[in-house]
Amino acid sequence: MPFKLLTSHSQRAIVLLALGLTLLYNLTFFSKLFYFALEEDNYFIAISAPFVLALIFICVLNFILLLPSKTLFKILFVALIFIGALSSYFIDSFGAIIDANMYTNIFQTDSGEIRDLLTPKLLLYVGAATLISLWVLFKAPIRFESFTQEFAQKALVLIVSLLIVMGVYMNFGKSYSSFFRNHNELKMYINPYYPIASFVKFAYSKIKPKPIFTAIAMDATRPIHEKKKLVVFILGETARARNFALFGYARPTNPLLSKRDDIVFLNNFASCGTATAISVPCMFSKFGRANWSEAKESYENIVDVLAKTGVRILWRDNNSGGDKKVAKRMSDVINYGGKGFDDVLLRDFQVNIDKQYKDTFVVLHQEGSHGPTYFKRYPDTFKTFTPTCDTQDLEKCSQEMIVNTYNNTILYTDYIINETINLLKANEDKYDTTLIYISDHGESLGENGVYLHGLPYMIAPEDQKHVPALFYFSDKAKYEALHVKANERFSQDNLFHTLLGLFEVKTSEYTPNLDLTH
Repeated sequence: MPFKLLTSHSQRAIVLLALGLTLLYNLTFFSKLFYFALEEDNYFIAISAPFVLALIFICVLNFILLLPSKTLFKILFVALIFIGALSSYFIDSFGAIIDANMYTNIFQTDSGEIRDLLTPKLLLYVGAATLISLWVLFKAPIRFESFTQEFAQKALVLIVSLLIVMGVYMNFGKSYSSFFRNHNELKMYINPYYPIASFVKFAYSKIKPKPIFTAIAMDATRPIHEKKKLVVFILGETARARNFALFGYARPTNPLLSKRDDIVFLNNFASCGTATAISVPCMFSKFGRANWSEAKESYENIVDVLAKTGVRILWRDNNSGGDKKVAKRMSDVINYGGKGFDDVLLRDFQVNIDKQYKDTFVVLHQEGSHGPTYFKRYPDTFKTFTPTCDTQDLEKCSQEMIVNTYNNTILYTDYIINETINLLKANEDKYDTTLIYISDHGESLGENGVYLHGLPYMIAPEDQKHVPALFYFSDKAKYEALHVKANERFSQDNLFHTLLGLFEVKTSEYTPNLDLTH
């Protein structure tokens, strides 16, 4: 079958489509580029970049036309339109970056979270993409002739576009290279290039051979004490340290915990990632953030290690994203699916504890402060900070309303933590008790136009990485030892070794310097 190419008059349609990709789908990219360029008085970059990107899109579209099928060309271009439109919505509305980790989050998102993201603005983007696609499929003046006809004219457009791009780079490559090296994050906002490149990376990670399951801490042993240990880990969701009164926030978001003199709040605690799919498996693993990758999920985690030494494991989950496979080898797991409030995690707490008297590790995984529907995360009795943003469409709300609603979720978490401590205190005649609360990651609430979370770690704002962490011990010596370190820098890397220390597990995997109680 001969190749098909555009007739010369159809290049106008290609130019229009390339301009649409450039101008409509890259508003955030250009706003950031112009900001940096004008701040550095780099007017050449500011003026030339839109033309260069448009020329690149023209080249790409003409290359696609070398495919031997008119139908395949149109399918690919419609895919570009929809990918660009959906990516543009999340980039422009929330400051999101569609990288490989974001695809991991997308494919682990449940129907409830998807419904929370459906807004009139999203439907407008999809509707516009549908209309453009219909135009491309049925009305665009794109006609295909045989490869031999009008070849010179068709090839000339492609060659001239390439020559212009190459000429700009050869003459001004130093300026472009220097500018984009200093602002490397800009490439992550080029749409639909970066979302497509990220999807290819994500897809490859799924089809490449899976790593072999690896057991760890085979030498682990644990002493048996007459008085058993009860450790409860509240795994928070989307809580950022800045909005905790315990951290110094001016608003009373921790009215119950602030009255306590038996907890330690760690002021400088960092997450492993900026999304649940990364932070949760990472914090339970023996690998620190610097060495973490999805392939490391094939290793046993701290839950496995504790279980193999005889610790009883209870996992209670109210997070719609589930346990991220951390507890997949445990038998006593209940997932409430995020359909109710987090007090469901405390349901039958005492009954479950009383079933067996042995060293026990309990994980309570919250729905916490998960957005954008913050208003769904707390009962009406915790609607203290007003006015609130009672819609998933955050653009309809002022930042004050968004922050108020988010603060109410923190107020409710304050209640959950306080109630859990009270339950532990009621068991201290039988158990040596500990409570740990750490959020998986933080959240952006509109600062610098960024909302939600999930940005790549290297460019994510501090609010997405600085998470609240607090401890309660029935053992006063442990309280005093940690209290003096409250302002030191720690991270989720410490959790694995701290839990080993709390249960006195002896293993070569244990690093005392990473144990917060050591």
